[in-house]
Amino acid sequence: MGAIRADSRSAHAGEGARSALSEGIYEVFARKRRGEPLRHIGCIDAPGDELARVYAWKTYDEENWFEMCVVPRSAVIPVNRADGIWGKGGDGGGDRP
Repeated sequence: MGAIRADSRSAHAGEGARSALSEGIYEVFARKRRGEPLRHIGCIDAPGDELARVYAWKTYDEENWFEMCVVPRSAVIPVNRADGIWGKGGDGGGDRP
């Protein structure tokens, strides 16, 4: 279950194009049946929310999910820890599928 990466653009592209294509890490949550809690099933890299939805659905399609959600990792707010993949300065490189 590897992450899907979008194609990178030429180094000659404008700054606006580069920032629009920069990838973000999205955490993927899903549930198999109505009423079950959402559980973390992995993460993907995507250049935006819409592609994150598509990449998550295609990457984790081995199950018949009732519901699947993606959340930008930058939107996750740690409550009791400042370290780890969701803490400040944590890139999560070692914890990715």
